[in-house]
Amino acid sequence: MMGRKPAAYSEVVTYWRGVKSTLRERGLLRQWRQTPGGERKLVLPQAQALVAPEWVAFVLDMHRLGGVSRERWLDPDLWAQLRAALQGRRCFVADSAGLALVVARRPGEPERRRLPARVILTPEMVPDGDYTATLGASRAGPVVLDLAEGERAILVGGTTGSGKTRSIISLVLQLAHKHGPDRLALALVDLKRLDFTALDALPHLVEPVATTEAGAVDLVAWCVQEMERRQVVMQSRQVTRWDRLPEGDRFPLLLVVVDEAADFANSDAMGDLVKLARKGRASGVSLILATQRPDAQVLNRQVKANVTARVAFRVTDVYESRIILDRSGAETIKQVGLCLTNAGGKWRKAQAAYVPDEATGEWLTVAPDAGPVLADVERALVAYALDELDGEFKVDALYQAHKGEISRRQLLKLARAWEQRGWLSEPESVTDPRRVTPELVELAGYTPGTRNGTTVRRLRRGTTAVRRDSGRYDVELPPFLATRREG
Repeated sequence: MMGRKPAAYSEVVTYWRGVKSTLRERGLLRQWRQTPGGERKLVLPQAQALVAPEWVAFVLDMHRLGGVSRERWLDPDLWAQLRAALQGRRCFVADSAGLALVVARRPGEPERRRLPARVILTPEMVPDGDYTATLGASRAGPVVLDLAEGERAILVGGTTGSGKTRSIISLVLQLAHKHGPDRLALALVDLKRLDFTALDALPHLVEPVATTEAGAVDLVAWCVQEMERRQVVMQSRQVTRWDRLPEGDRFPLLLVVVDEAADFANSDAMGDLVKLARKGRASGVSLILATQRPDAQVLNRQVKANVTARVAFRVTDVYESRIILDRSGAETIKQVGLCLTNAGGKWRKAQAAYVPDEATGEWLTVAPDAGPVLADVERALVAYALDELDGEFKVDALYQAHKGEISRRQLLKLARAWEQRGWLSEPESVTDPRRVTPELVELAGYTPGTRNGTTVRRLRRGTTAVRRDSGRYDVELPPFLATRREG
């Protein structure tokens, strides 16, 4: 600075002295040079000051950083100490066309972000990822879980009335809002018989919500069988993950939700749940285990070792907090809906989102259209097989009748896929043809004698139709979702 010194000169010098003082305290000024007189002199960083009404920017001399490496200048811990030395003024280092230390000229107000007392789920809060859902709001922003990847196995704990069940319902409704039954399947266990009543209308359920211990054990066992069936299919296709299958052959994500997992302590279901947690990722099986009575004997190391995310609401003592989180903290929670979570590898306190009872119906009906289950040519193939081939799905005959619409190779691929899904019967011998199943007839919306004008009902994500009850439901799930395989 030459000539008359500007009015802000002393202010700038004060800031720069604070910067040098901080660097000395952190032990970063270590470079010395020999003077002509033989003395050693400390090399201080040099900068050019740019003064604006709201801030001062020190453009750092890249050749004379005084022993402070570029990485050290970009360390947020250094910025925090600089802020303390500059009477609370905000400061940071910008790294674009060179390093610049920017200091606010006015002391900053303390940043105090309070969590809201409640977070009501809205469609705008639903994240964009395929199987991601918002758990709630933290001071750092929304807490988003990926139930197909990093948080595919979740342990949720909390006392009655802490918000545990409502948060789980929120997660399920967000996924159901994004995807139809062709991309999401749900297996729900609710031994209290009340918590998941609202979810019983979702078309994604592979079975009605299990409300008895026997029904729950049976449903969990079926989920293990489904996981093993998927593994066989993937092995035959030579793929190692379910999402690497071709789009038309990809399994829906199977989300298994078990409330009061502690009730399965003395049943075979606990072993099956451990299998799902340990092996389910590759085959597209995710798991949420919830309990209001954490028990170290039930939630043992084998269970917890295969759970990728933990969520703890209010618990009664530090012992229960350590069972769920492997740390204390949840015992201090007083607010309903407030939770501690380590999802995404970060410990955060969040206010969980929930759907009010009066708004649940809207979440069951506002989801976007999932589109037709079968393409036009696929419906035509089903109609031809029923009208002309007595229900036999003969590839050669179908190919001759639909040349130009589908290739023989595509027909063979389609037949194998439908057979694996249970839409075509499995031939008993090499010469025995596959046959159209009643489920495929229903999916195609087939009416006898209307092969050329066949139409199909659209399977909507928001419809309340799921199972076979003509008095209540108007849409059925595909059989590989709606029925259990025996054996």
